[in-house]
Amino acid sequence: MKTSKNRLRPAHLVTAMIAGLWGYNIAMASTPPEVLTHRFAEVNTLFANPGQGWMSTDRTPSKPPRFPCSVVYLRFDWADAEPEEGKYNWKFIDDVIQAWKPYHAAVALRVMTANAHSAGYYSSPKWLFTAGCRGFEYLAGGADPTSGGALLPRIEPDYADPIYLAKHARFIDALGRRYDGNPDVEFLDIGSYGIWGEWHTTHEAPLEVRKQIVDTYLHAFSRTPLVFMTDDAATLAYVVTKGIGLRRDGVGSPWHEKAWIGSPRYVGVPHMDGQWRMAPVVFEWFGDYNYIESQKWSFPSAVKFMLDNHVTMINDNIGAFPEEARPMLENLARRAGYRFVLRSIDHARSVSRGKPLPISMNWENVGVGRLYRHFDLQIRLQNPKGKTVLTRTVSDARKWLPGPIPISNALMLPGNLEPGKYRIELAIVDANRSRNPLQLAIDLPNNAGWYPVSEIDIRR
Repeated sequence: MKTSKNRLRPAHLVTAMIAGLWGYNIAMASTPPEVLTHRFAEVNTLFANPGQGWMSTDRTPSKPPRFPCSVVYLRFDWADAEPEEGKYNWKFIDDVIQAWKPYHAAVALRVMTANAHSAGYYSSPKWLFTAGCRGFEYLAGGADPTSGGALLPRIEPDYADPIYLAKHARFIDALGRRYDGNPDVEFLDIGSYGIWGEWHTTHEAPLEVRKQIVDTYLHAFSRTPLVFMTDDAATLAYVVTKGIGLRRDGVGSPWHEKAWIGSPRYVGVPHMDGQWRMAPVVFEWFGDYNYIESQKWSFPSAVKFMLDNHVTMINDNIGAFPEEARPMLENLARRAGYRFVLRSIDHARSVSRGKPLPISMNWENVGVGRLYRHFDLQIRLQNPKGKTVLTRTVSDARKWLPGPIPISNALMLPGNLEPGKYRIELAIVDANRSRNPLQLAIDLPNNAGWYPVSEIDIRR
């Protein structure tokens, strides 16, 4: 916290001042005597806030995540979740949810109906084909790790087959009944089509069929955010009209970076460049760091591509990397999605009870994206005994796009407050109370998400 206008107080003095907030007089700002101005220093600490930053791919937290993460990504075969028709196996999903719950991490899901990394022939259940669904046998895998797993024959369903469409729709409906709106599920990929559910296949179904698969997800998931694999530009033009997020698997490849927003491939996708304002943007590396280097591709260019395109979350498939790459990756993890900094707060030094208390704040979102779940900025007053006597919601943080965010509000004070010094604290809290308050990138102590930002004298 700082009380002069032009320069930041060293961090150790800030901490000492806040830690002794009740025991020390707050220095006056160089503004008129009746107004206090406090300024705060931004910190570079890496932390995990809901729905932003790094995504672990570990099903159990057996080792610390590479960077702090609030999301765990789980891709699975349809055959694993419905081994017998109408009999669902949700245990492996619930096990991941429960394993990560103590770490305040949610899961993200994708269904695969064709998987070039599967251990055997089937990714869609065998019973689907026994029931008469047509399929296409394909051979994938080999030495290149990005091509698949073991080189063996596998089967991909005919996505236009009425048997596939009906039975797959029943499965997605069941998945939605189980997980739609679950606070432990961060988002769902619209998968189920193409190799790995990435919407690329040599056995293309008609556009209307592809839209029908999208509609299946929209029907089953009305509360949990959805993202769409962008390899299918024609279907993407339909998807963006539904407020669905974007996902690109393949960052690091120069071709993928060029075949993106503004390229001829996506000329028929209106407003794709603004989709990040409505829904998450998720990226995955084409291959790990060593693979990207072996292809003579630019790793810094891949990092820049993600930041320039308002990345929200990054899949952790980067593998081992040299220490010289760490600063770039840390900056990527830090700025992915939203990151909120309180720059300053201004308010009257004292006010009479029963009167309004005007407060002005200067915030900044220093991330490259936005917050998509409903969190509110709240301010509370605590009396000299540490009891909260007033809590008010002053702003919806979903509206905070990257850049400066000025906020002004007046708190109407109760007329029965006892005179004395009251502490002003603030937090950005989940409106649904299912997730922890956000961590702020400021040099103040964090008490269960609440930050002490000032004091005020309440008079009779």
